[in-house]
Amino acid sequence: MKYKSPLSNRIIISFVLLTTVVSGLFSFGIMASIDRVEEDLITAELNRKFRNILVDYRHGEIPRLDMGTQFYSGSDDLPYYLRDLGPGLSKVESERNDFLVMVQQQEEEEMPFYLVQERTDTGRQKSELGGIVIAGFFLSVFASLILGMMMSRRIVAPVRRLTDQVHNREKLLLDAPPLSPDYDDEVGHLAQTFDRTINMLQHALQRETLFTSDVSHELRTPLMVIKSSCDLLIEKDQLNDYTRQRIAIINRACREIQELVDTFLTLARDKETNQECATLTEIIHASLGEWQKQSSTKNLTFTLELEDKGALENIENNVEKLRGGEESHEKILYPVPMLRTVLNNLVRNAIHHTNTGSITLRLFSTGFEICDTGHGISETDKESIFKPFYRGESSSSQSMGLGLSLTRRICEREQWVISVKDNHPLGSCFTVTL
Repeated sequence: MKYKSPLSNRIIISFVLLTTVVSGLFSFGIMASIDRVEEDLITAELNRKFRNILVDYRHGEIPRLDMGTQFYSGSDDLPYYLRDLGPGLSKVESERNDFLVMVQQQEEEEMPFYLVQERTDTGRQKSELGGIVIAGFFLSVFASLILGMMMSRRIVAPVRRLTDQVHNREKLLLDAPPLSPDYDDEVGHLAQTFDRTINMLQHALQRETLFTSDVSHELRTPLMVIKSSCDLLIEKDQLNDYTRQRIAIINRACREIQELVDTFLTLARDKETNQECATLTEIIHASLGEWQKQSSTKNLTFTLELEDKGALENIENNVEKLRGGEESHEKILYPVPMLRTVLNNLVRNAIHHTNTGSITLRLFSTGFEICDTGHGISETDKESIFKPFYRGESSSSQSMGLGLSLTRRICEREQWVISVKDNHPLGSCFTVTL
């Protein structure tokens, strides 16, 4: 059973329902008991009066009757409301009053006897008693509502306090005190479960952060050695062109690994770091040749397009300010490791999933778009391709499913927006709004 209403509301409703059922049954029992006791008392009283009246009647004396009591013998001259009554006690309503009628048929006498007593006072008292019972019923329900509200606040208070404490631990601080010592009931067991779970998350997060930081930090030294060695080799005159090209490729790959290390460190530390910055076009043109070369190995065409002539100018000269009366343009700079990682992942992803056709990189005034003519992405995969370790149906076994996940993490950190759509008639388009 799924509970969608708050716990406090369920407690109040339980209080009110329980009180309503118990009070209703109690009130019904009181009214039924009153009717039963009233009938027994009236029957006993009328039987006693009947005996005295019959003694007087058989001795030829006038029966002694109380006020509001009438006696009839035989069936002649009976009021209309007594003519169809059988032996025993009956309740009769007339136009003016209500009556209690006791009818007896004696064995030694053939005619019936009727003892009639008005019940105006008794009926009024019973109505007043019924009103008191009903008022008590509604008063108890109202009291249960107030009591339920008070009790629900006291019962739910520890749960709400625990919720606030857990909510304030979203940063998973390692030195935060445990939650369970503040509670000693069922909420305490829940707090112990939270403590164990938070402790596991803290250690897992610490291990991941330390691993990423340590690996990234330790990679810097060998990368610097490789890069400096490549620079020294390139400066030698006795190298032929082929060797220089190979060394240049190694140097470029070393630079990309260094940028990835910087990216991983920045993401792991989750704080601002000193990074090289450049304009969008500078970053693109620095890697354009390599992208074209990678595309040509699969007989693909890599094209750089400009949406309009003013797009590039709007990107690089977006903010115009007046300084000292002179007009100057301020270019928008982006962190090179971050933006180049996004571009490389998207371009390589497009090349990997395209067998024939072309890949197009379009620049806009607000960002860029990378389109391919590959097999496209299904609607179900579009919702999952940015998840870590997710590989679509068309992905190769060599893919780890981390490239697009890393791309989205970078975009979220830099407050960029990445989206994917179909490239009609074939392929997909990834758009990044900077």
